[in-house]
Amino acid sequence: MLKYIQLELRRNNIRTYIIASMIIAIVMLGFLYLLAYAPKLEPSDKDLEIFLGYHNLIPLFGVLNMAAFCVLSAVMYSKLIVEEYSGKRTILLFSYPVSRIKILFSKLSVVGIFTILSMSSSNLMIYLIFGITENFLHLVNEAFTAVNMLHAIKTTLVMAIVAASIGIIATGIGFMKKSIPTTIITAVLLASLMCNIVANTTSSMMFMYLFSLVIIFIGMLFALGLVHKVSQMEVE
Repeated sequence: MLKYIQLELRRNNIRTYIIASMIIAIVMLGFLYLLAYAPKLEPSDKDLEIFLGYHNLIPLFGVLNMAAFCVLSAVMYSKLIVEEYSGKRTILLFSYPVSRIKILFSKLSVVGIFTILSMSSSNLMIYLIFGITENFLHLVNEAFTAVNMLHAIKTTLVMAIVAASIGIIATGIGFMKKSIPTTIITAVLLASLMCNIVANTTSSMMFMYLFSLVIIFIGMLFALGLVHKVSQMEVE
């Protein structure tokens, strides 16, 4: 399987997505400062209290970053799966003397691993930069401790897997329609739903984790569904 993953990396220009993930990281760093500074704009505004403290800020930023990488994941899945298994490209793909399932799993693995690693590494860098600058900016009314960092890492890992899972779900729907726009729009809608849920449940992290597990489980089901559809496909 590792050889097939390496072949997929050679066939597809992943450098473009690396640059995209770096741009997302820079933009999201700015968003983190904005979210942290928001309560200081109107101290009397109770609606802005949702951004107070790291117990609120970390999950909100985590799900916002997840939405960005979710869309990136959907774009990659669209390129590697929806587009590849559409039209005349399918004939070329099925002409390879390799199992269809192995090819599909290699494509799913490339995007899934890339999404998780890129989001995790960018978030780690963002939190490190933010934690260091907080020593003299003091945007948040509490210190950025090791406990906060562990909370951020845990939330990041969960959100990264959710981003990859939503990408698979969106791909499954886009695959049925043979439509790249459908894939991306579905990813945006699902990410928006996740953002709304987290924004309303920051006081209960357990509910966020449970909902994340549901998304991951559904993503696994869609991945199995894609395997079944590809194995049963007939070249027209």
